[in-house]
Amino acid sequence: MFRLLLALSVVVALSACGTPCSRVAAAEANADEKGKGCNSSRNAWPTSKVQSCETNLANCTQNDTKQLDLYANCLNALNVCNEGQRTSWEVSRAACAFENLTFKISPSCARGL
Repeated sequence: MFRLLLALSVVVALSACGTPCSRVAAAEANADEKGKGCNSSRNAWPTSKVQSCETNLANCTQNDTKQLDLYANCLNALNVCNEGQRTSWEVSRAACAFENLTFKISPSCARGL
């Protein structure tokens, strides 16, 4: 139990660092790692996408950055995908985007993503 609490506190502490862009990029990489067990598709952000997002952050509202953080939190909360779970796991991953980004961030912010 202590290990679980320690691991959760480290994840929370790390997820609070950086910008919304770096947190989403880290969460995408984390989700890719969790999806390896079922050969899920990869969505990690290349450095150029992180830089584009960072440059565009000035066009994002406070609500936009909140939604980006919610998206990152959702990705970080995904379970590890095991063989035979690919479809349901990828649906859960897509739901993170749909529930937290689709129609919830401004067009000016979305252009930088």
